[in-house]
Amino acid sequence: MGDAFSDFQRLPGRRSQPMTQGLLALIAAVLILGCGLLAGRLLANDTPTPTPIPSPSRSAA
Repeated sequence: MGDAFSDFQRLPGRRSQPMTQGLLALIAAVLILGCGLLAGRLLANDTPTPTPIPSPSRSAA
């Protein structure tokens, strides 16, 4: 009985490098998530508008 991969031929010019592709995908994911978190933090740190302190009305006293 022949090997299961005996008829398998790799396409010329296409080299499979799963480790490199995985590493590049990991770096891309970290960059995308990091930039998203940084943008969210910068947008959340906008100076809020100061709320006026309500002064007690004279009619209540």
